[in-house]
Amino acid sequence: MWRRRPWLLGALLLVLAAPAARAQSLTQSPDEAMLTVTLADGRTQAFSRAALEALPTEQASARLRDGAPFTVPGVSVTALLKACGLDLSQRLGAGNVVGHALVARSADGYRAVFGLAEVDPHFGHAPLMLNWKNADGSPLPARVGPLQLIATGENRPGRWVRQLVALEVKSLP
Repeated sequence: MWRRRPWLLGALLLVLAAPAARAQSLTQSPDEAMLTVTLADGRTQAFSRAALEALPTEQASARLRDGAPFTVPGVSVTALLKACGLDLSQRLGAGNVVGHALVARSADGYRAVFGLAEVDPHFGHAPLMLNWKNADGSPLPARVGPLQLIATGENRPGRWVRQLVALEVKSLP
């Protein structure tokens, strides 16, 4: 059978190797970059788990549909952008904020888009949180982590991004 269909053996070996490669990619060292942030002016910064843990941590409350509220520990996107050089706590002016979008990308290509005003504290929205551990301190499950983005003000998780790998601030035309 393998002589008549040599491609089948190769495909089978790829399928068997994929879970091991995926598991290896999800177990990152504390110094390995796990998130890339790109600002509208082209500045880019990579963050390892250790770098994220060094930022000021916060907690926010979130809720899924009719479920009970739960605590989300982590770093707000506002604080992360400030660490990259975009300080939204300053009054940048509405024109400089509302004309930009924040795109969150996952490892599998999923994207969620937010207006930058949703991250600016002057507009009064619930925080967007970067999260790498559960409220009890345990790591996120592999299907969710190692990093996720939670829009704490939204009851539907359509813009919650599992396996987050990049945030990009884009200027809108």
